Amino acid sequence: MNISDGGRRRFEDNEHTLRIYPGTISEGTIYCPVPARKNTTAAEVIDTLINKLHLDKTKCYVLAEVKEFGGEEWILNPTDCPVQRMMLWPRMALENRLSGEDYRFLLREKNLDGSIHYGSLQSWLRVTEERRRMVERGFLPQPQQKDFDDLCSLPDLNEKTLLENLRNRFKHEKIYTYVGSILIVINPFKFLPIYNPKYVKMYDNHQLGKLEPHIYAVADVAYHAMLQRKKNQCIVISGESGSGKTQSTNFLIHHLTALSQKGFASGVEQIILGAGPVLEAFGNAKTAHNNNSSRFGKFIQVNYQETGTVLGAYVEKYLLEKSRLVYQEHNERNYHVFYYLLAGASEEERLAFHLKQPEEYHYLNQNCFSVEGEDLRHDFERLQLAMEMVGFLPKTRRQIFSLLSAILHLGNICYKKKTYRDDSIDICNPEVLPVVSELLEVKEEMLFEALVTRKTVTVGEKLILPYKLAEAVTVRNSMAKSLYSALFDWIVFRINHALLNSKDLERNTKTLSIGVLDIFGFEDYENNSFEQFCINFANERLQHYFNQHIFKLEQEEYRTEGISWHNIDYIDNTCCINLISKKPTGLLHLLDEESNFPQATNQTLLDKFKHQHEENSYIEFPAVMEPAFTIKHYAGKVKYGVKDFREKNTDHMRPDIVALLRSSKNAFISGMIGIDPVAVFRWAVLRAFFRAIVAFREAGKRHIQRKTGKK
Repeated sequence: MNISDGGRRRFEDNEHTLRIYPGTISEGTIYCPVPARKNTTAAEVIDTLINKLHLDKTKCYVLAEVKEFGGEEWILNPTDCPVQRMMLWPRMALENRLSGEDYRFLLREKNLDGSIHYGSLQSWLRVTEERRRMVERGFLPQPQQKDFDDLCSLPDLNEKTLLENLRNRFKHEKIYTYVGSILIVINPFKFLPIYNPKYVKMYDNHQLGKLEPHIYAVADVAYHAMLQRKKNQCIVISGESGSGKTQSTNFLIHHLTALSQKGFASGVEQIILGAGPVLEAFGNAKTAHNNNSSRFGKFIQVNYQETGTVLGAYVEKYLLEKSRLVYQEHNERNYHVFYYLLAGASEEERLAFHLKQPEEYHYLNQNCFSVEGEDLRHDFERLQLAMEMVGFLPKTRRQIFSLLSAILHLGNICYKKKTYRDDSIDICNPEVLPVVSELLEVKEEMLFEALVTRKTVTVGEKLILPYKLAEAVTVRNSMAKSLYSALFDWIVFRINHALLNSKDLERNTKTLSIGVLDIFGFEDYENNSFEQFCINFANERLQHYFNQHIFKLEQEEYRTEGISWHNIDYIDNTCCINLISKKPTGLLHLLDEESNFPQATNQTLLDKFKHQHEENSYIEFPAVMEPAFTIKHYAGKVKYGVKDFREKNTDHMRPDIVALLRSSKNAFISGMIGIDPVAVFRWAVLRAFFRAIVAFREAGKRHIQRKTGKK
């Protein structure tokens, strides 16, 4: 597929070829090519297949989509559009669709009871189940135990035997291992054929531990525990950066929606499918450890009726790494969406948004520009389609891309000191100002004043003071970071609006939910700053939760029930958490105090830490005069440099900048800044309600006038 200047016209109108694999329905046919457009429905594709393959028209057929990151066969509804779903596939899947069993469309026959006919699948499952039962009863020999699928079953449990067991299982591509009710996953960094319909059916309504460990088993147990106990469930995913947490989240969410819909792709599942690439584009970036690292944490809650049918979903984000927007470490990149936009925009969009090449932007040219194997133009198209699936109209998408361009141009503004005044500064490339002014739709004079001066109100008068050089750069970067953060919040809010089900708002509707927490992994880089401090503190709290529920509470329950057991010692990290967060002397509270003092410095902050906690065994201070401190976390020691701790802790736009953006003629920008998005949504609903009342009254008056006129 070639990219042309037609841009979105090609995206909308081009004809695509779908390869449909009929399997046993049409013997001798590997796949059947079917021409289709973006809006061609699954029902229309099936009609074409019936005529092409001369199939029995009295039978009912459905299309199924198989994806690598889920493995399940997602049955398309008759009104679903296969081309739209295909465009969300990765580029490699589109270019090489004959290799492997991933990313393809299948033709399936539907039974009279509504279930899907899988041919030999049922017999395969029956033989597997019968063999397992015969082994349990002793009629067949037990398989030779070379490894243990539950580490609790190890005869001698220590670090060496634990690691050897995990290594042996991994060599046989067994990436899942239990520790009681906990699932350990080792990232294979490749696709394994363990996510197909056989496994979906096999783990349906099975007790945890009865079958080989699998992430489907965790999802299934959570789903049925929710229905049986009528209690909400939560699945916590934790691990280091690059360990595969986001991929595991995808497996869980897709399987949870599949359990509800019995294989049919619901509206919620489709929106979640589109939300994934959108959040990934705006919230993921290349880091030194991972080419697609999530730089924010998220909690996805799937809501169900008491019957187990999906009602809706909700996404909450945590700690977006805003500093990445203005600065990236060696061999790292900015957020994906900037590179997608610059590579995939049409000529018309390039002119409208004043787009350049990545190396011409200060926020993008600090390190590398590309990642091996990526196709940025395809990724931009995939993002466009995903945004459309979530509900972003073409006008809204243009406003988002225009704002992204404004942020990039804002980063190109450079400052210089005026020669005749020591404290005064000027912008040394004023030609950038009109571009930023046009994209933000604010007055150029007001933009200039906000970037070089600050207004201070004293008793009875207003003072206009010039920024120093370093202050001006900080204000510029703070404006860019706040704009991007507000945009990300707005995107998450719109996704939640699309996922919202009207029944969620009904008071009498009893809902249940399963939450999946995909939080940052524990990080320890060569240079660790405020972001790593927050991320590692979040992981410290997760570890504490784990300790409380797995060790402390369980052993207390054993004690109350009078069970004899050997007391299990574990590392209690409560002291580390208190060091960071306990009032009034926790590091975070001391940081808040120091951030409020105008004369504070990095050294005064470090001195305050040292004065309060020099005797604490969980914190260390370098012997040399280094502006850093080391915390003894549950996962090991991490050294943090205090540079920019105070600035990042109080990172917000000055009132001058907020007033400037609120004055924008663009309602999208002015409404996004400084306003609670929930309040905006509620006001929009209230306004629509009153408009509807007025419209009904006016219609009633006209109706009465027509009646009286006729009389």
